[in-house]
Amino acid sequence: MVRKKNLKEENVVKLEKIERGKNSNVSESFYYLLGVVLAFVLIFATSELLSAINYLFVVIFAIIAVIQCINFVMNKEYEKKNYTYMACSIICAWLALFIFQYGDFLFLEMLPILLSLFLFLMAISSLTKYFDFRNKGNLVVAIVSLVLGISLIFIPRNIMYIFFKITGFYILIMFILDFIDYKKNKLKK
Repeated sequence: MVRKKNLKEENVVKLEKIERGKNSNVSESFYYLLGVVLAFVLIFATSELLSAINYLFVVIFAIIAVIQCINFVMNKEYEKKNYTYMACSIICAWLALFIFQYGDFLFLEMLPILLSLFLFLMAISSLTKYFDFRNKGNLVVAIVSLVLGISLIFIPRNIMYIFFKITGFYILIMFILDFIDYKKNKLKK
C-alpha cells in the first residue's frame, strides 16, 4: 500500500548568501589590530600606563551604562516590558565600579595570568599546526609560548615589567608573521 504525502503547505528555509566583499575581513583585521595593540601595551607597560588603561575601561563602561539607561527611557522599553537595556546598563555600571575599585588588582596582578593563558592558547594552536604540517617553526613557537606562559605565572612582581616587554615583542613578532602568512594564503586563493 502506497501512502500519499499531503502537499498542502511546505516550509521552505532560504539561506542567505554571504558574499565576500570589502567588509568581509573586518573580524580578521580586528584580530590583528587587537594583537598589535596588546603587544604595544605590553612593550610600553608601566604601572602608570596600566593605571590609565584601568581608568579608560571605567570611563567606557560608565558611558555605556548611561547610554543604555537613556535608551531604556527614550525608547519606552518599560512599556513593552523589555528590560534588556536596563539590565545592560546595570551590568556596565557594576563593571565600571568594580574596575574602579579593583582595577589595580586586575591589571597588575591578573594581567600576567591572562597573558599566560593567551600564550598557552598560542602554544596549542602552534602545536596543532606542527602536527598537521610538520613545520618545525610551529614547534619552536609552541615551546617558546609555553616557556613564556609558565614563567609569567611564577615571576616575581619586581621583574614583571621586563617579562611584559619580552612577551610584547614576542606577540608582536608572532602577529606580524601570522599576518604575512594570512596574506600569502589569501593571495593563493
